[in-house]
Amino acid sequence: MRNEFNAELRELGMLLTDMASVAEEAIDLVTASLDPAKQGSAQEALSLTKNMDQMEREIENRCVKLLLKQQPVARDLRVISAAMKMVTDLQRIGDQCANIAETSRFLTARGESPKLEKIRSMSVRSGAMVKQAIAAYVANDLEAADRVVRLDDEVDALFLEVKGELVDLIAGNRREADQAIDLLMTAKYLERIADHAVNIAQWAIYCVTGEIQPTN
Repeated sequence: MRNEFNAELRELGMLLTDMASVAEEAIDLVTASLDPAKQGSAQEALSLTKNMDQMEREIENRCVKLLLKQQPVARDLRVISAAMKMVTDLQRIGDQCANIAETSRFLTARGESPKLEKIRSMSVRSGAMVKQAIAAYVANDLEAADRVVRLDDEVDALFLEVKGELVDLIAGNRREADQAIDLLMTAKYLERIADHAVNIAQWAIYCVTGEIQPTN
């Protein structure tokens, strides 16, 4: 019975890993969609976020069934409760991706082609953080979880750079104010994605230590 329960816990970790991979792909797609030549990526991303909603329900149902199947020990309870918290953060990452996809549509509709270098850097780091945070949970890897938390500083620094540049753009060229505001919102969505990745990493730490970390 215990071996079967352990196998189901491992399967739960695999489901979370799959959802994190979908989230990472959605992040890549919405960033690509900011290029007018790749506007189709926005619809692809929106489809993925709908899949994430379904994945969230499946994982939550698995967690409830595991809790009811037998009397879990303290460690099991931490793993399952953390998974239920993590899936909420992953679903919110999907929501942020959907917001970016809609923003990219507005930019394309106005015929704008924004500069994306730093926003792409934010996207790459945020996506990597999501995947690494789930991997830390599955592997019970405290060091990997701590690295995810530290990576958030890089994303925050990039956001401040993007914010400063866009504020200067608004001040210097009012005609580009709408684009600048949309890009600032996109950068903010990516910053929030990184924050959710930190939450996931902190729940991974909780699984090992039993200590609840402060959340974003």
